[in-house]
Amino acid sequence: MSEGSAICEKGIEVLIMGSLFNLDNPIWRFMGKLVDVFILTLLWAVCCIPIITIGPASTAVYYVTLKLVRDEESYTVRSFFKSFKENFKQGSVIGIIMTLLLVFFLYDIYAYFMMGTQISRILGIVFLGIFLLYLITLVYVYPLQAKFYNKIRFTLRNALFIGVKHIFRSLAMIIIAIAVIVGCLFFPPLILLSYGLIAFLQSYFLVVIFDKYIPKEDEANGDSVVAEAKRELEAQEAEEGEQVHIVMTQQDQQPADTQVFSREMFASREPKEETDSADTQDNKEEEQK
Repeated sequence: MSEGSAICEKGIEVLIMGSLFNLDNPIWRFMGKLVDVFILTLLWAVCCIPIITIGPASTAVYYVTLKLVRDEESYTVRSFFKSFKENFKQGSVIGIIMTLLLVFFLYDIYAYFMMGTQISRILGIVFLGIFLLYLITLVYVYPLQAKFYNKIRFTLRNALFIGVKHIFRSLAMIIIAIAVIVGCLFFPPLILLSYGLIAFLQSYFLVVIFDKYIPKEDEANGDSVVAEAKRELEAQEAEEGEQVHIVMTQQDQQPADTQVFSREMFASREPKEETDSADTQDNKEEEQK
């Protein structure tokens, strides 16, 4: 009886030790992501020192975290600097714009409420409402820059549009950021994970939202999708006389990671459908004749 119990205990011990040192164990996977978040926060802090590089640094963090939440294989440091380099120009401009707007809003809101008059308080409340729209835009602008190619003005516009359209998720992501910041005040060691943790937690919402704008059939078509999208956008350029960009990251040009995101993200198919329906109607009239 005792010998059987000993064998049983030994077997349980082996199972526990085997699962404990298995790299696919949920605990180890969680620890691995926690280390990645720490590394991202450190890289972000170092790369933000020149101030003007806040944009590309933030973009690079979201590029990596969007992959982490999808459990896609990625080298954290290498992926960070790859995105940092590719988004340096546009990311820097976006970062400067968003930083200046942040300073402007905070200063104005503080000034209006410090004046103490009724009119100034009303103006302060109005600016708080506008500031909320700014925060909503801020939540999406760097992830959009990380995931898609686009002109800066369209990236900013799309960030606000998506944020308002998915207002509850947007507010949840803002609350996450505030909670982490407040947590850092009460528990200073959390600063080591701060920005990376915010981006990582928000990315769980972002992948769900972005998937709504990525056609399912496109994900399996790979390069053929890119070619078709380029032809469509070239046709738009010819008609409108305006430069239009195919919005697709170089680092994601794999069949499983293909995304197409044009500047007419929400309405681009409508004119095409109207044209198609008009052509169909003309064909029917010719057949009747």
